[in-house]
Amino acid sequence: MIGHEGVVDDAVTRLQRVGVLAIARAEVDDERIVRFRPDEQRLNELDEQIARAQFVKDFLGRYHEPQIAFASFIAEKIHANEDEFDVLEPDAASSALYEECNRVAARLADIERDRTRTRQLLAELRPWVTLRLQISGWKGSERVALFAGTVPKTASLAIRQSLRDAVTDVSVAEVGHAGDREAWLVMAHHDSLAQVRAQLALTEFSEVSFPELEDYPAEEIANLEDHLHALDSEEAALRERVAELEPEYMPAAVLVEALRVRRDAVDVRSDFCATERVFAVSGWVPERLKPTLLDALAPVGPNIDVSFTDPAPDDLVPVDIVNPWFIRPFEVLTDLYGRPGYGDVDPTPLLAGFFFLFFGMCIGDVGYGAALAIVAYLMKTRLDVAPGVKKFMDLLIAGGFASILVGIATRSYFALTYEQLPVFLRYKPLIDPLEDIIALLVISIALGVVHVLLGVAVNVYQQVKRGAWADAVQDDLSTVLLLIALAATFATGQVAILGWAAVVAVILKGRIIGHLFIERAPLKALLGVGSGILGIYGLTGFISDFLSYSRLAALGLSGLLVGQVMNLLAGMVSSAPWGIGLVAAALILIVGHSFNLVINLLGSFVHPARLQFVEFFSKFYEAGESVYKPFSRSRALLVLHPSRGEQEGGSSK
Repeated sequence: MIGHEGVVDDAVTRLQRVGVLAIARAEVDDERIVRFRPDEQRLNELDEQIARAQFVKDFLGRYHEPQIAFASFIAEKIHANEDEFDVLEPDAASSALYEECNRVAARLADIERDRTRTRQLLAELRPWVTLRLQISGWKGSERVALFAGTVPKTASLAIRQSLRDAVTDVSVAEVGHAGDREAWLVMAHHDSLAQVRAQLALTEFSEVSFPELEDYPAEEIANLEDHLHALDSEEAALRERVAELEPEYMPAAVLVEALRVRRDAVDVRSDFCATERVFAVSGWVPERLKPTLLDALAPVGPNIDVSFTDPAPDDLVPVDIVNPWFIRPFEVLTDLYGRPGYGDVDPTPLLAGFFFLFFGMCIGDVGYGAALAIVAYLMKTRLDVAPGVKKFMDLLIAGGFASILVGIATRSYFALTYEQLPVFLRYKPLIDPLEDIIALLVISIALGVVHVLLGVAVNVYQQVKRGAWADAVQDDLSTVLLLIALAATFATGQVAILGWAAVVAVILKGRIIGHLFIERAPLKALLGVGSGILGIYGLTGFISDFLSYSRLAALGLSGLLVGQVMNLLAGMVSSAPWGIGLVAAALILIVGHSFNLVINLLGSFVHPARLQFVEFFSKFYEAGESVYKPFSRSRALLVLHPSRGEQEGGSSK
């Protein structure tokens, strides 16, 4: 996009509002073109405004009680009307709020420091409370020095004795004690003062002085306690003032976000380039969003020119993936691993069905699946969570339905046995996990074979798409041939099938035909035999991949057995008299099954995800390097609501 410098503000504002262009940093390789220089004065001004608004937000935030459920676990969102947000600016009221918050915060900090200092002084004074000698009179005479200190009560006699043994011209008065310290007034002849101090330095004697105090210790202690009460009263009044200011927390939070969005609009211009009169912006927009971008920029009119080009082969293109609504929740898994590179296969539709089935097999219970789906739905709809969390809840809802389907097939309802089920649920299951363990294990591994071979097939497709036919045949199709031959050998008992398949695989993997008839290099063909044999040995990696899927059966069985144990325990205590048994049984069922569901949920997400990432993705998929992140007003905790006109079908443009 190229435009006249006079419309840069309008153009940037529209780009930010529409939020579809991922702006790229312009490359400047012409001496007539320079990098656009943002208004540094405006940036500094915005930084100062942000700092002031952030101070108000942080200060009031310490006293703000979020009005959302589970506030300890969920960050409170900042909601704002879109039109009001776009024109929000610091004003006299926000400046006055900052000054008031700054005053209150500074005074609260002063009070806390004063309180700490006063309490420390009180602690030091308490051992002297019984001394009827004004602190200002704690002075020596022309010949005698007097100083005060404390010693541990447990060491008092020992320190006194060591002092008397070392010095004769010294006298100690035990004034009193508080806690584990004892107060001493020490009087010594000036000629012996240095010797006294040297001896006390070898002990736990701690000298104290109160230069800012003059009255009797008891009176000074009373004054300090009164001062503490005054500080408490002043603090209470200040906190009442904070409570009056607390409703301004959310407006302050909105102002912070508005100023940050505005700063982004200034700072992003450092990615532009410019001449004396013209600025230029480059970036990426998905094909489907081109009309949206053009409509947003249309009001700027003839002052800009927008052109589009297809990506060049060497371009690092940001990736955006678009899937149908029923596939979209599974994008969580793709995002965990990493988005695909531009032009590569989006693995989300490929993994969705398998993850759905694997998740259902790991939980495999109608009751658990229904509970999971209901809880996830309530968290999505009743809590103010981020869009990413809502998508994850959609994934759990899908997993809950998968668990219900598998639970119906295996006749598992809160792990109840056949005898414990109501009559209408006592049907013959498609497979009984406890009776048909081997069949369940075979099904799990068979699904793994299909899953892994799908990954190999996708890799063949990608290689053929790139024109690498030879690699597709030699590396992947030869492996598929061996696996088919291995299966045929087990089915028919004809070892020759596997033998001939191994010979063909060695020829293909070693590229022996190419070396002999194309390159005419017999030595390379001979070396290729060894390479082909090593390639066949690599088949063991596939076997271990297949066996990894046995964990699906293991997780499903473990959840079922733990659930049955909980039911058994509840049945054992339910017969206790006076209703105690029923209460205990209910607690065991609720707590036990909840615990079992939570533990199963963790394994049901981690292990199927691992099968996708390690066994499946490793066959064909590498994560890309750049994710589509358009320049917009979006911020982590900010939720903008359209104006009433837009909600009713109007437009704010």
